[in-house]
Amino acid sequence: VMLKILTPRYYNGFLYNFIYMATSLTYGYFFFVTLRSRLKQGIIVLCCAATLIYYIIHSLILGETLFDSLGYVISSMGIVIMIFMYLHQEINNVTEKAITHNFDFWFSASQLIYHLGAFGIFLTYNHLTTKILDPEHYSDENRELLTSLWGVHNVLLFLGSLLTWFGILWIVSRRRSTLL
Repeated sequence: VMLKILTPRYYNGFLYNFIYMATSLTYGYFFFVTLRSRLKQGIIVLCCAATLIYYIIHSLILGETLFDSLGYVISSMGIVIMIFMYLHQEINNVTEKAITHNFDFWFSASQLIYHLGAFGIFLTYNHLTTKILDPEHYSDENRELLTSLWGVHNVLLFLGSLLTWFGILWIVSRRRSTLL
């Protein structure tokens, strides 16, 4: 079965739909162990459960065959909530150590940029995909909009990666300067 999924002549929508669920659960675990409040941990469980339930219903029970951008919207929304809870924790627990010396801060900031933008992209993506699949609205203009949205998505991924690398280099340079 896995060989059929990985070969090009078969549609890989199942893998795309699996990714949003796996991403949500992975980030949920990361923030669950990072946050110290039981209430916030409970909210994380709810965000992950919402994504998991949506995935089970739409991908496994209903057999969603298209790229499920609404699943990505739910996943991104939950991850943004988790990031804001992390930032709230950091703001309420100020220490002598600069927040910019913490990798979790840089990672969360980069993911906030990505997931806020991705939320809007995936929300729009479903509408444009539906229009393209409808023969009455199938046009080059709609296809170009869809392609542009995917390009913006890639730019957001790139910017998030750059910010994470900048954060790593910042932390390393600050550690070296304190050692010298």
